[in-house]
Amino acid sequence: MKAKVWFHAQIRWAVLDDKRGLRSWEESAYIFMSQDHNAAFQKALAEGRRCENYRKEGRRVIATRLAGIVSLDCYGASPSKFPLSPISSRKAIDCVPFEHTFDPDSTFPPPSF
Repeated sequence: MKAKVWFHAQIRWAVLDDKRGLRSWEESAYIFMSQDHNAAFQKALAEGRRCENYRKEGRRVIATRLAGIVSLDCYGASPSKFPLSPISSRKAIDCVPFEHTFDPDSTFPPPSF
């Protein structure tokens, strides 16, 4: 069995409004251990899907859906530090309808360094 090493994934979700479509993008860092890059990608996808949700705001339905894994970096067995970016949210400038289907499984990111 291969030893596990530390990974850092930057995960992106789309926040969609059932009346107006894409409202904003949210990103968060996820730090975890995995055996290799492929297994780490699957684990990051699973975490991203775990955070998906639907909620009501008055008469509107708001969906938070996994849009993709922005970056996935291996930091080895005993890293001295993890550069973290804070949880971020930014207003959408592109038009994406509420019914849009994202395909995060096809967004396998290259290492960012």
